[in-house]
Amino acid sequence: MTCRVRASAGKVGLGRWPCLLLVLALLAPGLSTLAQETTPVEPAPAPATTSATTTTRTVVVSEPAEFVVWNRPIVMLRVQIDSITPAERVERAEQQIAAIHRGDMPGNAIAVPAKIGVFNGYLVEIDDLPIFGLLPQDLDPLHPETLEQASTAAAQRLNAALRLRAEHRSLPMLLRGLGLVALATAVLVLVVMGIIWLRRLVLRQLTALSRGNAITVAGVDLRPYSRATGSAVVNAMALGAQLICGYLWLAFALLQFSFTRPWGEGLGLWLLDLLGEFSHAILHAIPGLFTVAMIFVLTRFVADLIKGFFKRVEAGWLRVHWLEAETARATRRLVMVLLWLFALTVAYPFIPGSQTDAFKGISVLAGLMLSLGAAGFVNQVMSGFVVVYSRSVRTGEFVEVGATQGTITEVGMLATKLLTATREEVTIPNAVFVTSSLTNFSRHADAAHGSTIGTTVTIGYDAPWRQVHAMLIMAAERTRAIRRQPKPRVVQRQLDDFYVAYRLLFAIDRPETQLFVLSELHGHIQDVFNEYGVQILSPHFNSQPPDTVVVPEADWHNPPAAPPEPHVATPGRTEMSG
Repeated sequence: MTCRVRASAGKVGLGRWPCLLLVLALLAPGLSTLAQETTPVEPAPAPATTSATTTTRTVVVSEPAEFVVWNRPIVMLRVQIDSITPAERVERAEQQIAAIHRGDMPGNAIAVPAKIGVFNGYLVEIDDLPIFGLLPQDLDPLHPETLEQASTAAAQRLNAALRLRAEHRSLPMLLRGLGLVALATAVLVLVVMGIIWLRRLVLRQLTALSRGNAITVAGVDLRPYSRATGSAVVNAMALGAQLICGYLWLAFALLQFSFTRPWGEGLGLWLLDLLGEFSHAILHAIPGLFTVAMIFVLTRFVADLIKGFFKRVEAGWLRVHWLEAETARATRRLVMVLLWLFALTVAYPFIPGSQTDAFKGISVLAGLMLSLGAAGFVNQVMSGFVVVYSRSVRTGEFVEVGATQGTITEVGMLATKLLTATREEVTIPNAVFVTSSLTNFSRHADAAHGSTIGTTVTIGYDAPWRQVHAMLIMAAERTRAIRRQPKPRVVQRQLDDFYVAYRLLFAIDRPETQLFVLSELHGHIQDVFNEYGVQILSPHFNSQPPDTVVVPEADWHNPPAAPPEPHVATPGRTEMSG
């Protein structure tokens, strides 16, 4: 005879024989496979003998299925009995619970040990109605608990779920939950409005601070960038605070109702786990951060010493034989870059997260982007080194690069800037600068000789060259900015097919004014050649005209030109600045 022992609240009694038939009917869908006394690798199926017939039943560990009541996990079923899978066992247990819920409030769930044939396990039932069964093979092998403990715990979880079901039907409890959710919503709205007000206040303060003194680094005003960065950080922090408040509100609201309480508990546990992981990561990162900070402080101290040394050399306060004042600035920048790259290399292993795959992936991506996009950058930098260390130009010198004339205002690592006579700033990339012809008008100019420049005219072979020389010298003497010493001189640069190319060389004090000096000189050249009836053939001509092409003196001041001033009536007598 098969007997059943019921254990509840410390009482043990014999099962009734009529219930055995009910147990036999529900054993297959309710119980998991019976564990053997020992745990073999592949337990062989044991024959199950009943009082009526002898049958062979198999117990196979299959895909586990979880029995859940009202969003609350009750038990995990892991074995298949014959053809009944764990999922089907869970489905039959859910049907039993649904049948109970359609009636009145059920009693307590209890765990009942049962023996049917060779199967020994526990049956969880409510009011003598079996819900599900547990066999030793249903237990988690990694969890140290007995079959009795697992069955009792499952019964307690089922009782808790049933009590919450009854609580959900209580109108006062429902109203209480709604009231608390409404109160939490009002608090959430107030907190969000406070965050928005605080964000606007901080943004106004940042805007006010950005209107103060300029923050310049390497000649670049960082105020717009600092304001944009600060605004982005403030907006991100405000958005993060609002999301956290919304998350807490959602977790609190879900905790107020029986059905959604597991979800709220899950949100709370996830947040606590996340905070715990963050705290643990921060504690472990403190030594590395301290090391990085010490490396940064030491590097900053060395950088200040190096910067002070190079600035003294650049200003001329300190002279060393291996470093020129013109190259001190570029050398300082190069040394600073190398110093900080070395510091970053030393500090890299101590940066929190530097050993993770994500950090390494970002580093590889950044290196790839730099290697692909730095070809032109490196070319400009190397060209900048050539410009700086060749000392071909200095700041303040007047030069001509290609077809551009201007005063050097900045010799950078990437480009050189020129200021033209018309107050236009021209930026020439260093790669172009080193491949273009360069004329430096200021390098050898001094107070005694000034800066020598010139202009070229072409005159036909019918004009005596001595006359042409004299007329060009006369035009130079009429130009106020041309120096008397050294005296202007004329050279014949070329004997072409139809004309002779004459070049007038003269000295001026300020080479950056040559545009305006040449303009005045060209006017005087035209006047002198018209006075003496000599035709200027520039740029060229095909045949000699029958008459001399000159402008009579009477037409020199035709309208809208202004009439001549009395004191310039005698050409060639104007005093020249020395």
